[in-house]
Amino acid sequence: MYKLYSFPPLKLKRHFWKGIILMKKLIVSSLVMLMSASVFAKTVSSSKLQVEPSSIDQVIRLVDKHEPGSSHKKLSVVIEDRGMSTDVSPRYSIYLGYASLAEMGNISADFKINENAYKFLSATRKAPGIYEVKVVEYRDEDGMVEVTQTIDATKMFSDEQKLRKQCDGDFCDQTLKTTVEVKETAKKQ
Repeated sequence: MYKLYSFPPLKLKRHFWKGIILMKKLIVSSLVMLMSASVFAKTVSSSKLQVEPSSIDQVIRLVDKHEPGSSHKKLSVVIEDRGMSTDVSPRYSIYLGYASLAEMGNISADFKINENAYKFLSATRKAPGIYEVKVVEYRDEDGMVEVTQTIDATKMFSDEQKLRKQCDGDFCDQTLKTTVEVKETAKKQ
């Protein structure tokens, strides 16, 4: 009624070793992928920055929000071109600038996000308070790498609200002392 199939031992061994070789290839390729991408995070404090207008390469406005009776909020990524070099020295510095402009108080904060960019790729708003900057950097140990920096600026926005409450309706022109969190992922090109 039922027919039993038997496999010759040689075929079983061959399938077994093919499976082992495939598993090894998968493990090695997974390790290579993990080693070629690195991740780290840093906290960047706001600071007084000065960029010469002639060195500004691009300004990308990520937030431009104006509500009547409230402040006009603007958040931009500024790309500074530091000039060309005969080697692979970094050419660009990347800044995040924030301004909250109101009749009774103008509050601003500036951050140097990256000073080692060889090439600027993009800047986007991912979600409220979350922004992403992509650049190419040269790193001695890896050569050219694509770097994605995810900036969490939610603390900056809450610190601005706290400062406005402290001013209690009085004039409040100030540079905001705050931080943003930057998570960086680097991938070999």
